[in-house]
Parts: sequence; C-alpha cells; structure tokens
Amino acid sequence: MKHLIVVRGGGELASGIVHMLYRAGFRVLILEQAQPSATRRRVTFSDAMYRGEATVERVTCHRAETLKEARRHLKEGKLVMLDDPDAKCVRALRPQVLVDAIAAHQNKGTKRDMAEHTIGLGPGFCAGRDVDVVVETMRGHNLGRLIYEGFSAREQDIENSTVGYARNVEQLLFAPEGGRLEMLHSISLMVKRGESIAHLHTAEGKTLELKATIDGVLRGALHTDTTVVKGQKVVDIHPTMGQEECFTISDKARCIAGSVLEAIMAWENKRPRRRFFHRD
Repeated sequence: MKHLIVVRGGGELASGIVHMLYRAGFRVLILEQAQPSATRRRVTFSDAMYRGEATVERVTCHRAETLKEARRHLKEGKLVMLDDPDAKCVRALRPQVLVDAIAAHQNKGTKRDMAEHTIGLGPGFCAGRDVDVVVETMRGHNLGRLIYEGFSAREQDIENSTVGYARNVEQLLFAPEGGRLEMLHSISLMVKRGESIAHLHTAEGKTLELKATIDGVLRGALHTDTTVVKGQKVVDIHPTMGQEECFTISDKARCIAGSVLEAIMAWENKRPRRRFFHRD
C-alpha cells in the first residue's frame, strides 16, 4: 500500500509516535498483540484491542478484525490497529516505513528488508544491520538522538543484565505470583502508601493484596481480569504528577516521536522520488 507507515507496538512510546505521525498527515497502521500489557492505558492506542477503539488527545484509533478491513479503514483516512504481533501482514502491505516501537529491549523479528526505511527504538537494534536508524530512548542528554551506525547507549546494559533498572522502581508494583488481577482503583485517582489498590487471585485459590508503595497518583494499571505472570508490571504510581497528566502524552514520548518524524523526513528528502510529499 502506498504512503503507508507501519508501527509495531501500541504502548506508551509507540502511541506518542503514532499520534505525531498521524497528526502530521501520514497513513499509519499499528500492529499489536491480542491482549496488550500497557499500564498507562489512558495514553496508549493499544487499548483499542480491548474496546474496539481508543482515543488519545483527540486522535482515535480503530481496531480492524482483518487485513481487508484494515486496508479499507486506511483508505478512508482512519488510524487503524490490527492483531498481528509477528508483523505477518507486512509482506502483503509493503509499507514505505516500518517503526519497531515495541520497546522490548530486544529485536522481535524486525529486519531492514521489511520496508524501504526501518526505524527501531532503543536497545536491541543495531543501526545498519537490523534497521536503518536507531532512536535513543534513555533519558539524558542523548534522548531522541538518531543513530545511523551501531547500538543505542543502553545496549551495553543488556550484557550486564541491568536493563530495566530504574531509580523510580519503587513507583511500580509487580505481580508477586501469577494469577488474575482485580483492580480496586481507577487510573488518575490519588493513593496513599500502604493503601490496597489491587487483588491478585492465584491459581491455588489465594487472594494477594497489592498495596501502594508511595503516595501519589495512579497513572497506570492493567485491566481488571488480566492474567499476569510472576514479576509482571501491573501498576504505576507517580509521586508528583498531576491527575490531568494521566491523560496526556509524556515529554519523553513526544521527544522520541519528534525524532522518528525527523528520521522519516530526512530519509524522504534524500529520495529522488518523494514517497509521501511532492513539491511543485
């Protein structure tokens, strides 16, 4: 399909990218899994897999049941999501650009030949080998920097098994065991340290109480009745964020989105025949 950008992943960072690309006038298709595990659900398009559609800052994404339906929606100018975590539809669609925004700290099967121009977020990709461009996702001076050769700054952390460590780890709640999650509070509500915010029902019939580790606003949580595995992130609490910020795209996501847009336009401007925009 002409003038198409495929984005793998519909989580927080991916949604920031999709939002900017769609608003900039690009035709965008999101590929997700059947049951996404994003916690910041008020700012992620992945929630469309559960509800049929999801709106983030006035942009609505529609879930398509089939590739044929996805094609029709795209031609109508809609933002579309499809259940295709392995990106099998890419061969048929032949997109001009593919962005791997799964942010799994490892490559989930993205290759340079999947599109004319390929972009990967953060650790797990080698620019020039796996994708054409890697976008730095680690906060700091180089956040959003475009890398055309080699790895992002955090690639070395993978070998040292430190990927995922963060100073704000106390803001997150992880499942102590596998089971079914039952949320007791909604996203954007204030919680107090020690307050019960969720129950975890295990296969053995136990009910575990998950308590807030800090005072703050509940900015992210999995859906009630989600089946989780031991160690999976289920809740995100922020100590200083305002309640209204639970419904807006983060500064980090916007920064990375801008870098992806830059990478696409830099590639576009070097092409002898422009793929998206034409100048008189």
